[in-house]
Amino acid sequence: MMLRTVVGILFLGTTCSLCINCGNISKPMAATEEEFQPALYQKTMCFGPCPAFTFAVDASGLATLSIDRPLRIAPLNALPPGSYRAKLTDASSWNTRVDAAAREVKYSSLDSLYDNPKVTDLPATITLWDGKSVTNRYNGPDLTTLYAAFDAAMAALIWRPIETK
Repeated sequence: MMLRTVVGILFLGTTCSLCINCGNISKPMAATEEEFQPALYQKTMCFGPCPAFTFAVDASGLATLSIDRPLRIAPLNALPPGSYRAKLTDASSWNTRVDAAAREVKYSSLDSLYDNPKVTDLPATITLWDGKSVTNRYNGPDLTTLYAAFDAAMAALIWRPIETK
């Protein structure tokens, strides 16, 4: 009987010891993955044949493209109107490229709206970067550098139609 009690106590002590030590095993820290800086790049319709689309990127790198009127830049000009999705793969490259373009045009210091409601036949270009939105429709700044960064990113992606049911 005494032997059984001693064995039981040893077994219980060993089990508790193992449980406590297993709980203290340090796990390697997961590498922090850089997130994609969310963005929006939209061109609205005009009375003529200008392209109209919305390009958006979320923090996971999922990109969506909604085309209302065909784009003019290759290879995007081959896509008919509709909705598409693609996946960006390099957050660092995306963030660096677009952020450099935004800094070059002094995006953070821009007003949020450049417009004249009396002028009606102009498309607006709406951008969102680093939490700041700028609508550029009339007498706004030259944001060609920023638009070119978005255009290059869009053109480099493999777009797949989004099924609608």
